[in-house]
Amino acid sequence: MWDELNKFDRGRFFGTNSLIFKPAWSDAEIEWWHEHMFKEHGLYPDDLGELLSASVQGAKVITLSDLDTKANSFVIHVKGRPNETGEAWWHQRKLDLSGPIFEAQRMWIPKPERGQGQGRLLMADLIDTSARLGIRRITVEADDVGRYAWACIGFVPDRASWNYHIRLEGLGRLARSRNELKPEVYHAYQDVLSNSNPLLIRNVIRWKQLVKSAELYGPDGEPLPIAIGKAILLETGARWYGEFDLEDPETIRVFNEYVGRK
Repeated sequence: MWDELNKFDRGRFFGTNSLIFKPAWSDAEIEWWHEHMFKEHGLYPDDLGELLSASVQGAKVITLSDLDTKANSFVIHVKGRPNETGEAWWHQRKLDLSGPIFEAQRMWIPKPERGQGQGRLLMADLIDTSARLGIRRITVEADDVGRYAWACIGFVPDRASWNYHIRLEGLGRLARSRNELKPEVYHAYQDVLSNSNPLLIRNVIRWKQLVKSAELYGPDGEPLPIAIGKAILLETGARWYGEFDLEDPETIRVFNEYVGRK
């Protein structure tokens, strides 16, 4: 129903096959959205889902859950159209207006579609949406391929993650490939991984010297080549927590370079 006084369409909160509210929202919850998202940013729930996946065309299912009007937070999940194998990309974000911060939470790209830049574009959609909403910080728990990808786009691990996980396990992975690197290169990399500054993850992602993978093998059973920086971040058990600072010029420079913007 259209609210003429506030120019607000409450009918857009009833839910459809492509817009799901879990559970269905009460009048009070709809009013919370009106006050915090519509008045402030002119957005309905499906608008936010579209912003968070603007780089991908086609049908999507947008699900909103865990709305907490006291904590001023909610979770939004966006899923794309299934491919020929029945798999579909999806991502889940949490918006906490009390911060305000976005939590990147989780993202999945089907294996046949990986390496084509879709994940990179969806990450960029999150950063663009944050800028649109005036949010300065995005947090992430990086696991799986995200341990490398989130760093490439500009996220920086917190000090605990860098010093007690990435550095320690990275030194071990570096040592495994010692004989494949020139001594001066090995020691330079070792010096970086011995430093306590988390910003040095930006050095690691630029290390492109190829070494033998510890996890990837070709049809002949031989290890496939992998960049040593990528191996250090992906071929260990080190998950990490970190953030993206939209007010930091160097972070924005890294982001623009990664997504091909000037």
